[in-house]
Amino acid sequence: MKIKDVQAQVLQSYEYPTGGWVLVRVRTEDGVEGLGECFVPDNKGRAAFAARDLITGSFAQSLLGRDILDIAASWEALYGVCCSIYDRRGLAIHALSGVDMALYDAAGKSLGVPVHKLLGGAFRDRIPLYISSVFIDLDRFDDALRATADYVEQGFGGIKYYGWPDFGQKPTRDQDLLRQLRQAAGTDADLMLDLGRPHGLAAALQTAQMIEDSGARIFWWEEPLSTSDDADNMAQLTARTALTIAAGESELTAFAFRELVQKRVVDLLQPDLSWVGGLTEGRRIGELARLHRIPVVPHNWGTQINFAASVHFVAALPDGFLCEYPITPRSRGAGHPQVFVADTATPQIPSPMMTALASVPVVVEKGHAWVPQGPGLGIELDEAAVKKYTLP
Repeated sequence: MKIKDVQAQVLQSYEYPTGGWVLVRVRTEDGVEGLGECFVPDNKGRAAFAARDLITGSFAQSLLGRDILDIAASWEALYGVCCSIYDRRGLAIHALSGVDMALYDAAGKSLGVPVHKLLGGAFRDRIPLYISSVFIDLDRFDDALRATADYVEQGFGGIKYYGWPDFGQKPTRDQDLLRQLRQAAGTDADLMLDLGRPHGLAAALQTAQMIEDSGARIFWWEEPLSTSDDADNMAQLTARTALTIAAGESELTAFAFRELVQKRVVDLLQPDLSWVGGLTEGRRIGELARLHRIPVVPHNWGTQINFAASVHFVAALPDGFLCEYPITPRSRGAGHPQVFVADTATPQIPSPMMTALASVPVVVEKGHAWVPQGPGLGIELDEAAVKKYTLP
């Protein structure tokens, strides 16, 4: 079961027309092919192509001839490449993530077992999903209310919101709108906020208090401050508000998450398997979080490949309870990357990376994902769709 070939191709969709994902294929001498994905969201350059070239160049040279089951050793070899080019927290880790994911898929297929078996086994056979994400356009707020009610009717137990660029600057208005969202969702659904980027700790504390006082019972507030650039203030915010503060999607490797855990920077960790270092690092982060009793809900804004990997990951977490489901139309940001505006040029459809890329996707029913039981990740690609969305 030696690795024979490593290939990669850049995928694009309407939200990332210059390339946003790198599809990784690792093949063995026995003809087994493993699939992986790394997310490189670059709308203005060719970062995804740089990741692709690293995968098919230095990474491939380090992997050829290795046993497909030696995943941990392969990860360390690739991390050594990252260190050799002085990129332990950047694009190289994104690339490593996609390769690591493909190694797990190939190993599972070689053994005839699902990926969650390689992670220690599944604690559950289906995973509750939360909708990611309903865009808040204040000029069309009723659209968000209708979407909220519709998703709850479909059986989803959680909904996350983004957009709303001036969130927190008009407290009375914002509290009223939060209450309307709660009314539309009913009493049982969880509501999450991925919006409002206060400038500093004082403003963040004021906004957090406003959210609490609204009575909307928000489950978590996501990345109100930067964990990478403002970890100390984020830790103070976490300690001084009753809100659950969630973050971690911007962090790379378990080393970065060690800092978040040791300093208790957040209440809930959100590693993204397609850039944190793959399933290998996800597993380490899960163990680290469990030892410190911090819940983990993986971030996912990718394709069916990362979605499948995330479902296996959550299934294998002893305390896993929720997975992100990026199935809404995606509005792209303008200006500052954290400020979102309505984009009339963006098709109002879910990303084809979730709806068209796989001929056999993860099965979703009544707000839950069934944990795939087939070999590897348990999904199959639609090669015609892959060809359609591949950039040369």
